[in-house]
Amino acid sequence: MNTNKGNPDGLILPEPSHVGYVTKDLERSMAVLGKTCGLGPFTTISPDYQNKKYRGQPEDFKMRLALVRMGDFIYELVEVIHGRTIYEDFMKDHGEGIHHLGYEISDLDRWIALYNEQGINPIMSGERLGLKWAYFDTGEITIELLDRTPEGVIV
Repeated sequence: MNTNKGNPDGLILPEPSHVGYVTKDLERSMAVLGKTCGLGPFTTISPDYQNKKYRGQPEDFKMRLALVRMGDFIYELVEVIHGRTIYEDFMKDHGEGIHHLGYEISDLDRWIALYNEQGINPIMSGERLGLKWAYFDTGEITIELLDRTPEGVIV
């Protein structure tokens, strides 16, 4: 696993840790990626996040995730169960597909403050035991920053 957590003061991200793909049918996507790309077996979870926000406002969203590690890189499939999310926004505009790149960082609050100074605010965020995360629309690509402790590791 890559231990470089980037440089928040320079807004220099580390290597991406994962790619996120949004789907309407998690089972179908896992089967297709297994058959066509050799990905699997996937670990599926439905995390119970707290302090959830969508575009700056509290929101009660829920999703199912399917994750598979390939070396240091993770493929993440996301299926929305309920609530307003940036995943649904993306699918409305683009359909299913690659949605974001994820980066493991330290001190998420510092990164958020520095992005805010650039006029880039979190578009969705949440947390659970061992993990805080936030998405940002940079104008070119959506990125997810993950501030994780060992308790937050899934795969």
